[in-house]
Amino acid sequence: MGKWQGSQGSVGTSAQGKEYKREDLQDLAKSDSRLHLISVDVSCDESLQKALKEIEGLVDDRGLNLLINNAAICPPYRTIDPPNRAVVLECLNVNAVGALVTAQLFLPLLRKAAAHTPGSTFSASKAAILNVGSDCASQTLNVTGLCDDTDFAYKMSKTAMLSFSRSMVADFKPLGTPVLVTTMHPGWVLTEMGGPNAKITIEESAADMMKSIGKLNKTHNGGLFDRNLEIMPF
Repeated sequence: MGKWQGSQGSVGTSAQGKEYKREDLQDLAKSDSRLHLISVDVSCDESLQKALKEIEGLVDDRGLNLLINNAAICPPYRTIDPPNRAVVLECLNVNAVGALVTAQLFLPLLRKAAAHTPGSTFSASKAAILNVGSDCASQTLNVTGLCDDTDFAYKMSKTAMLSFSRSMVADFKPLGTPVLVTTMHPGWVLTEMGGPNAKITIEESAADMMKSIGKLNKTHNGGLFDRNLEIMPF
């Protein structure tokens, strides 16, 4: 998902998601001409390149102010079961590598937005990458048995995402344009992945996250936070 200034347009991308049917997304797009829907598979470079070209045509010289990496899968996996390399690799490919490659491909558009937005401060209205992470990524919290005992591959992938988020902050410093990178835990949400025992609805989580996105600044660069911007341990 992305956003750009000027006409305050938004780009919604969908891949492998089952929470909303395609018809629901199309109805949503019809309700607001600023929303553009683009289908993309983050595990496929060809699909990502195609999406990039489409979005480049939409944003023109304005660039992209905000990139949200939200695509994820959570296949069952336990270390006490027989090993299955393919399951773990697919989870890492979608959740971590997919998010990393997406950020790399869209970085030029983010830098363009940063250059066109006045000021030198870090913010989502200037240029930011928001990686939707998880409390499972925290090594400190992991000892308490967070997440289901079959979420082993998912935990690995979200920890990898958190690691590359922090590394990106250091990598971006020599660029000279402030592109903020942060990781946010949306909470335990009532989705197909979250299950029926989750604590909050999609709407509640999204509303809190949108408020927090508007408050992002330099202090959030490279960190892990909950949806209300409370600091979470690594």
